[in-house]
Amino acid sequence: MAKLYFASLVTLSLLTAMVAGVVIAALVAMGSLDVGMALLMVLAINTLIFFISPWLTDLMLKWVNQVAFIDDKMLAARYPHIHAIIHDVAREYGFTAPSVGIIPDRNPTAFTYGLFRSNARIILTDGIFEFLNEEEARAVTAHELGHIVNRDFLVMTVAGTLVQMLYVIYSSLTRRPSGGGNSKSKNNLFIVGIVAYVMYLLGTYILLYLSRTREYLADSFSAERVEARHLANALVKIAYGIAEAADTEQSRELLASTRHMGSVDFKGARHLGLVVEASKTHPEATANAMLFDIYNPWAKLIELSSTHPLTGKRIQALATIANHKRQAFPDIDVEAAAKRANVNPSALWTKFWREVGVLVLPVVVAAIVGLWGLASETPALALLAVPAGIFAWLAFIPIIYPSSAPANETVVDLMGDVAASPVIGRPVRLEGEVIGRVDAGSVFGEDTVFADPSGRINVDFRSLLGPLGDLWTGWRRIKPHINQKGSVTGWFRRGMGGFVIMKELDTTAGRVRAYPYFAGIGTAVFVLLLVGVIALFTT
Repeated sequence: MAKLYFASLVTLSLLTAMVAGVVIAALVAMGSLDVGMALLMVLAINTLIFFISPWLTDLMLKWVNQVAFIDDKMLAARYPHIHAIIHDVAREYGFTAPSVGIIPDRNPTAFTYGLFRSNARIILTDGIFEFLNEEEARAVTAHELGHIVNRDFLVMTVAGTLVQMLYVIYSSLTRRPSGGGNSKSKNNLFIVGIVAYVMYLLGTYILLYLSRTREYLADSFSAERVEARHLANALVKIAYGIAEAADTEQSRELLASTRHMGSVDFKGARHLGLVVEASKTHPEATANAMLFDIYNPWAKLIELSSTHPLTGKRIQALATIANHKRQAFPDIDVEAAAKRANVNPSALWTKFWREVGVLVLPVVVAAIVGLWGLASETPALALLAVPAGIFAWLAFIPIIYPSSAPANETVVDLMGDVAASPVIGRPVRLEGEVIGRVDAGSVFGEDTVFADPSGRINVDFRSLLGPLGDLWTGWRRIKPHINQKGSVTGWFRRGMGGFVIMKELDTTAGRVRAYPYFAGIGTAVFVLLLVGVIALFTT
């Protein structure tokens, strides 16, 4: 707990120092306060938005999601376990019990918002009470109370404002106003502006890191109130519920709009939820699927752009808390799963750097050729950088899409592959049924959900003709295959979740083939032709 508070303090301090340093440099370089006025405007606007945002959020939820706020007496009658924990925490920390709203949606999610502790709201969906038992619902509510107790509304607003200020400094100092002036001073301002932009980019990732830290703190708070295993089970059941619940336009909007403040990141949760169903017949399936989150180096990069920690890492942290408190944690044993899989971190890192090389080498080749062309002062030679990089990338296609015979696999086995890659596909074949589209509400959705006896997985169709080919396939070719039994072959990859890039879908309705590697070649040929035209007119 102390470590997490320290991480939050260091993060906020770093953001403050970055802003202060750039502001001081700007003022010294320009001898003007124009940028200061811009920053004051940002501060004033953000402060205004901060104070009115809870009521704007109330209106949005009532209008779009039909949230119903229930009074304290009704909360005690309908959900006494929720009422009790809310009032216990509010009484202990000396603030008014938060208002509670219920959204009639089967997707199990919960979130909180407000200004300060005294006027917070906690929102729960019907799905929380459908998929979770009482102890798990209490654990999720305690997590949201943790955000309130830790004043996360204020912390994240301050941090977000600091990052926004960096962008304002960049945009103010990199403008090239007409007229006279000291050219050296202008150049200095421009350099400071570029530095501010670099810090702004870094700041966005620091902000995401701060958000993940606050999630860990809220998890820790929940584990102090309710046994850690209940929140761990709740995270898994929420993932299953999000995957299981009907995917309506309203539900998608709710999950997307509350992604940054919900109990889980719904995108990662949905992928995990597709395999959680398998745990009914394969008790180890959920823990196996989380090994990637904890041990695979790619997971560290994937998490950088997430507002929430990866679920496997949250489960691992909760298991550590349970161990320190000598509490039972039998349901999701990631350590046992790692022993069964004989995880070798050293081998995973070796594989990771090899795959990074596949991504980086074409860029290095392009850079070398480009610098060579510039050094020779021949523009046409510099243009060769693009085709050189493309040819280097094309050379890796047999590695990215291996041509070896696909192995017969199951979803649960694929998701338990700790060494899975987001770069290099693993040739696989699955037997089962197409149960729907990934985007259930779209008639143009070309990606499908494929189920075998062990679980479900997304199948990604990539057309030779690009987006237009995807739309055509989604509109005309995919529909007959829905609810049909058959097989899918392709390349398994793992990012935030696992998916299969389709090579062939063969069902009782017929066959769909895809050529994702040819799509890349087609793009390369187009770029080469474009470069050739540019070279023709510049020489």
